[in-house]
Amino acid sequence: MTSRFLRQAGASVLALQIGYVLLIQLAVVLFTPDTAEIDHTEPRNSGAVLLFLAAEAAVAVVVLWSAAVLGLDSFRDRGPRWARVAALGAAAALQMFVVREAASNALAREGGPDLVINWVMVLLALVAVAACGLGLRGEFGRARPATSSRTGA
Repeated sequence: MTSRFLRQAGASVLALQIGYVLLIQLAVVLFTPDTAEIDHTEPRNSGAVLLFLAAEAAVAVVVLWSAAVLGLDSFRDRGPRWARVAALGAAAALQMFVVREAASNALAREGGPDLVINWVMVLLALVAVAACGLGLRGEFGRARPATSSRTGA
């Protein structure tokens, strides 16, 4: 498996995961009846909801940027190096969390479609971790831009 293919596959997995999260969010908003007034009599705490949505949006931006750095040659050198390294590291850490959760969920099941779905999630997340690792190796393997300094004469 070539490193370019693995980077492209990892970028695709990351983009598909964000698409999945957005699709689930849209389904929850569209198809869940609003029973807040029936269930809760106390005032609504919209601050916590806004904080959750802001955190979710920040994670989506980091993961999508990581996918762009991995998958698009034109994006590979955009932004400061520390930000690319941080985004790739955060995406790899998030994928390791997905591996842990999906594997523990799969090990708790005895059979059925959920078992297969969880092991596919583990496999895809491991591909994304490997791709992020290649991206990080590329970031640390690149020479830093030379700085020109003039010593006056």
